[in-house]
Amino acid sequence: MMIKIQSLRPVIEVGIAVLITIVILAPQTHVRFGNIFFGGIPSLYNVDFAHLFFSYAAYTPIAPAPEFAHYQLSRTLFIRGQLERSLAEAQEELRLHPQNTRTYYILGLTYGYLNKEQEAIAAFSSFLEAYPQSWAARNDMAWLQFRIGDIEGAATTIEPVAWIHNPWIQNTYGIIKLNQGEFEVAKLAFLQAQEIVLNMTEEEWGQAYPGNNPSIYGVGLRAMSQSIAANLAIIAEKEERYPQSLD
Repeated sequence: MMIKIQSLRPVIEVGIAVLITIVILAPQTHVRFGNIFFGGIPSLYNVDFAHLFFSYAAYTPIAPAPEFAHYQLSRTLFIRGQLERSLAEAQEELRLHPQNTRTYYILGLTYGYLNKEQEAIAAFSSFLEAYPQSWAARNDMAWLQFRIGDIEGAATTIEPVAWIHNPWIQNTYGIIKLNQGEFEVAKLAFLQAQEIVLNMTEEEWGQAYPGNNPSIYGVGLRAMSQSIAANLAIIAEKEERYPQSLD
């Protein structure tokens, strides 16, 4: 007996509705929507919307949290200043998806902002095992080592990327060399950093801070320029007071 297509129409319509609902509610779909609001489309940046999408993806009742759900949720919490919660979400991402070694970066940042330098350094070390050429991780780890007084350790961490034409690296490298008494090397690093920053756009500065609000890029770029200028002023003072130290 043949069944008329017309009689199947309600069943087909219900099936399509269910399929659409599943797609809309799929955790991975929410991660994608979250990414759109978390820098994917700069003009639509909204960390609160991103947080809502990542929260649903991480704690959906219909499926296990997909990879990057807790990771991205951790990043939104970090941006919002909720550091303890950010830390918990990063740890949950690693528990569920230990292969997502990118999580060690947000873990390192969060520990650093919580003034837990040793934990932060350990997290960045784990990140660098997977991404040894990451200039950003080396820069952040070196700065943490510098913060606890491990100048030699900081130098060892940053040396592999010290050649990179990059203001973050050159400014940190200059600070390390300044504190090692290598004033001429420090001066050259600061001058290189200054030259790059003078020709850098706000958008280029922002590329180093994915997930940050584009509206603050200009503030960050100016702050970096001021930091480099302050370090060059220290070098100028040393040149004036101790000219032999820069020979």
